[in-house]
Parts: sequence; structure tokens; C-alpha cells
Amino acid sequence: MCGIIAITGKDSYKVTDAIVGNMLKTLSRRGPDDHDFNRIKDQTGTINAVLGQTRLSIVDLANGHQPMKDNAHHFTIVFNGEIYGYKDLKKELESRGHIFSTNSDTEVILKAYSEYGRDCLNHLDGMFAFALWDGQRNELFIARDRFGKKPLYYTFLDEMFVAASEIKAIFASGLVKGKIDPQALDDFLRLLYIPPNKSVYSNIKVLLPAHAAIVKDSQIETWRYWNLEKSEIAISHDEAKTEIKRLFESSCQKRMVADVEIGSLLSGGVDSTLVTAYAQKYTNKPIKTFSVQYGDLINELPYAKQASKQIGTDHYSLNASSSDLKELKDVIAYFDEPHADSSDFPQHLVSKLASSEVKVALSGHGADELFMGYGWYQKYWHTPRYKLDRIFGNPYSVFKKITQVFSKNERHSLLKDKVSGQDSFEKQTLVNAHDNIDKINRHDLLIYLPGQLLSKVDRTSMMHSLEMRAPFLDTALVEFVYNLPKEFKLNKNENKIILKEILSEIMPREFVYRRK
Repeated sequence: MCGIIAITGKDSYKVTDAIVGNMLKTLSRRGPDDHDFNRIKDQTGTINAVLGQTRLSIVDLANGHQPMKDNAHHFTIVFNGEIYGYKDLKKELESRGHIFSTNSDTEVILKAYSEYGRDCLNHLDGMFAFALWDGQRNELFIARDRFGKKPLYYTFLDEMFVAASEIKAIFASGLVKGKIDPQALDDFLRLLYIPPNKSVYSNIKVLLPAHAAIVKDSQIETWRYWNLEKSEIAISHDEAKTEIKRLFESSCQKRMVADVEIGSLLSGGVDSTLVTAYAQKYTNKPIKTFSVQYGDLINELPYAKQASKQIGTDHYSLNASSSDLKELKDVIAYFDEPHADSSDFPQHLVSKLASSEVKVALSGHGADELFMGYGWYQKYWHTPRYKLDRIFGNPYSVFKKITQVFSKNERHSLLKDKVSGQDSFEKQTLVNAHDNIDKINRHDLLIYLPGQLLSKVDRTSMMHSLEMRAPFLDTALVEFVYNLPKEFKLNKNENKIILKEILSEIMPREFVYRRK
């Protein structure tokens, strides 16, 4: 896991060592183990690009230094993230004649680009944001993973393009100041997070999840390289359960590969317990697990301890107190943008706890979105359509009403700047939904998940130099589960049906089906 910066354009020569140093310094928590940058010049000595990185060493600790070069093809890369199954891809590339000098997944991306060009993204399975300078084409190739686990922000400054893992790194250059986007503020007051297609600043852009871009001659060409397609699978319930177990086991196995110790967050809920149980299969000692207790307010620690005992983990817990609130300002500041989820601070606490023992941790994030685990689905699933239409218009309208925090009139009274309220991104994201329930599910997976949950997980883990991996967000698993019949996931009495059935093979029924 790392922090990256990328600069290109005619004015790149104006970026001094001090500017690059300031930018990288802001990313030091993302990568405390190593840092470096390269000025990439053409044959005339003209600076075409500057690539920099701070490294959290996870894979090939000795030889994974970045920026990494492929001198044979004039390619240079900085990469934040992990490529799962990279060893298999490496073997495939070796069979095609590529010679490797390291055991890092970073070099696998370089060789994959050499072999497949921009289509290399179709061969990469993981969480990532990278910037690759192609010296043959004199262009910068940037890309981001399918679900938006790893961030990448950018801006244009006259004759220069500047990108970084965090907004604070761009500001640290001293070359740009943020301009507040009133529409983004309106979105925040509506949702309590900034949607994944924008930042809170009108002049700081976001490369969307599942998107890539080419930057050349002060222009950017962006495209989507993956989409979540709907094609419902005809399959029995038992067959679906068997396939989910196979895919989930594969996902956990891939995410247990590292040259450092891997732990797991364990709240005692369905999702984290399943992740931990499957991960334990792929280590020869008790996996370290972590949870936080909040006095008598929210105390799931007994369930976490029960799961730990059943699975056989080495469990660590923290009893949070009011004195921990002194860290709240630091958490808010690290986000760079407004973000107001109730779990922001708890996620910070458990990440801090985990980082004291391990450099990598698994989490259950993504399961609620994938298996329709939120109460809304169940609440309105069997409500007759005509009743919803009469009151609200349709189920998606109900969803939008119950998830907005401030109403349109309230937002207008709070903000001086008038905003249109129209969101073409939302419409484009949901345009291929098959029905209103599918609209809500796509919203959860493609808007809420990257905009709210994954941004929270990234910031709260990275501020403690902790890499977080989410087995439920494996591409093959997501594509399969998304296309299962809805009845496999919820009914009027239960949600996450098939997932709870799988956990019931590991934990007692009263543990799995307890009321929250």
C-alpha cells in the first residue's frame, strides 16, 4: 500500500525537489517505509513527467522500490494497492517471454501493460490506483480499481496535470488552492458524504472507480473499462450456495498473500466472522483479530470473543472511552473532505488498534451492499407496489426520501449559492437497472459503497499505515452474487439469507440469527 503523485505537462520542469518533497510528506502515513521520485526526461533532456511514491512495504519487501522502471520499453510506474493472484499472472507473462527482476506485483503491472497495453486492466484483479508513464507514446496512463477502494484525485494547472492519492498532497504543492463546489456541499448535506464522481472542490477532480485515462498534451481522455452487468442466473439455491463458498474461499485465499503478517477485524457480526473463519484456513497460526467495545452503548465484544474462540484466533480488543475523543479532530482533518458517518471514529479506533500488531487486515465491508443486508430492502420488499406509488411514487423514491438527511428546502436555506440539484452521474449509474429494487442495489454498490464506505475505510486505515482488504469485493464474487435471484438474499423475515446459511455451518444458529 502506498501514496502516489504524478505530474506531467509542459510546465513539469517548474516542479522543484522541494515541491515534490512537500507533496510526498503529506502521504507519509500511507507509506512510512520508503519514498522516492523520478523526473522522466526525453532524449533532449526535457522533463516529461514526475512520478513519486511513499511505500508501505507488503510484498517483496526488499525489491519493490518505486517508482519502478521497465527500461526495455521506457515505462515507469507508481502504484498504490495490491494485485491479487499476481503470481498466476506473472507465470502467464513469463510464458509469453517476459523476464522479471523482482517478485513484486508492481512489476507484474508493468509487464502486463507491455504485453496487453491498456487492456491490461482486464487482467488485473485487486485494489489499485496507478500512474504509468509510457515513454514510447509520451503519455500518462492512469487507472483505478473497479469498486473505488483506492483513491486518485487530479487537477489541471495551465500546462500541467497534477494527480495524487490525497487532496492534501495536491495542495501541498503550493500550486493550487481549492475552490468549494456548492453542488458538492449540497450533496453532502443530502447524503453526509461526497458522491464518488466529485470532490468538495470544483477544481479537484476524481478518477471514478472502474475508470482509466490517458493524459497527453494537457488533455485527458477518460473511459470506463468495467461495468456491473445484470444478467440473472438460473440456478438452484443449493448450487448458488456452493458457488458462493467456492468464490469466497478463493477470494480470502488470494487476500492472505503477503510478506508481512495479516490480521482481521472481528466485530462478531455475520460479515466479519465469515471473513475471519475463511482467512484462518490460510495461516498456520492463530490469526490476530481486533474489535472495539463502547461501554454499555454498543457492546458486541462478547460476540467477537465467541467468534474468536470458535475460530481459534488471537483476539485483541479496545474499550473506548471519552478520552479517545481528543483524536476526533485529527480524523476529520485526515479525510480532506466533509464525511459524517457514525462509524468514522469507530473505524479509526479499530484501525489504530490493528496497526499496533499487523500491517494488513481483512474486513467484511461490501457484504451488506452485495447481499442486500440493509433494513430498507426488507422493510419495503413485500409492500404492495400500488401503496408505495400512492404515497411516494415508487420504491426508489422512498429510498431517496429516507436516505436524505436535509430536505431540498432545508439545503437551500443553509447554502447561499443556488444549485441545480440535478445529478447526471446518478442517472447514468442507474440507467441499466432492471427495476426499482435493482436501482437501490446499484446505488448501494456503485454510489454509496465507494462514496461513503470505502472512502472511510481508506482514510481511517491509511492514517495508521494499515492496509485493509475486503474479500467480499472480489470481482468474480460480486458479479455472481449480484445476478442471483433476489429471493436468495432476502425475504420478509430475513436478509442476507444465503450468507447466514453459510455462517451457520461454522457458528451456532443463535449466534447467526440473533437480533441486533
